[in-house]
Amino acid sequence: MIGPFFYPRRHPPARERRPPVFERFTKMPLGWVVERLAAPLARWEGAQLETPEVPIVVRDLAPGFEGYRVALVSDLHHGPAVPTSWLERVADRAAELGPDLVVLAGDFVSYARSDLDGLAHVVSRFKARDGVVAVLGNHDHWVGPDAVGAVVEQGGATLLLNQHRLIRRGPAALAVGGVDDFSHGAVRPDETFAGVPPDVPRLLVSHNPDLIEYLPAGLRVDVMLSGHTHNGQAHLPFIGPLVVPSQFAGRYMHGLTQVGSTSVYVSAGVGTAAIPFRWGNPPELPLISLISATRGTVP
Repeated sequence: MIGPFFYPRRHPPARERRPPVFERFTKMPLGWVVERLAAPLARWEGAQLETPEVPIVVRDLAPGFEGYRVALVSDLHHGPAVPTSWLERVADRAAELGPDLVVLAGDFVSYARSDLDGLAHVVSRFKARDGVVAVLGNHDHWVGPDAVGAVVEQGGATLLLNQHRLIRRGPAALAVGGVDDFSHGAVRPDETFAGVPPDVPRLLVSHNPDLIEYLPAGLRVDVMLSGHTHNGQAHLPFIGPLVVPSQFAGRYMHGLTQVGSTSVYVSAGVGTAAIPFRWGNPPELPLISLISATRGTVP
C-alpha cells in the first residue's frame, strides 16, 4: 500500500491496455481477505455524505448551459465493504440535487467478480435529465474491464472509453468525453474528442487525475472530473492521509485545481477499498455547476 511518504513512479498512460498481472497476484488476494475480515465493522448507516457545490467557469459556454449541473459519483467499490444500501442512499441524494448529468467516475468494484452481483441495480438508481455516463477505474480492470463495463451498461449508463457524447440545448452543444483507466486502460484523449468543433466546451472524465499532466499539447479540455484518490481514505493525526495513490503526491488529492486552461476537480469518492472506514474524511458527492466566463471569476 502506498503511504504518505511514497508515491507511484512517474509514467505516462499507455495507448493500449496493460493487463494488471502484478495486481491480480498481490493486491487482489490481499485486499479480498482484508475486505472480508473488516466488512462486519462497517457502519454506513451513520455516514454523512458531503455534497459541496462547485462552480467552474467555462469559456464559450452558451446561455442554454448556464448553471449546468453535474453530479460526480466516484469510487463506489460495491461489495462487502460498501453495501448496496449505502449506494442506494447516494443515488437518492444525487436525485435530490437535481443534476442535468450524472458522471460515474470509475472503481465500481474492488477485488472480486462477486462484487458485480447487484451492481446493475445500483447503477440504474442514478437518474438525470441528460442521463448517466461512466468510465472505468483501476479496480475495474483488476476484476475484468469487459465484465464490469457490461454490467455498468446493463444498469443504463453510457460507458465512455475514449469516446464522447454531445449534449445539446437547441443549437448549442457541450462535449462530455471519457477515457479508459490511466493505469491499465487504453488512454487516448486525442481520440476522445475527435470531430468536436474547437468552439464547443469540453468536459473530460478520467478516473485517475494524474492524466492532467499528460494531456496532449493543444487539446482543449475545459473541465476534468476524477476520483481515485479517496482523498487519502483515512487522515491520521500528525501523519495525514493514509494512502496517496498519485504520481504527484498531494497535488491532485482532492478538490478544485487549475492546470493551464483546465479546471480539475477530484472527488473524495463515496466508498472505500478494503477497509470500510474514512477517518476524518467523509464520503463526497460533489455537484459541479458550469458558469459562463462572461459572468466573471467565481470566488
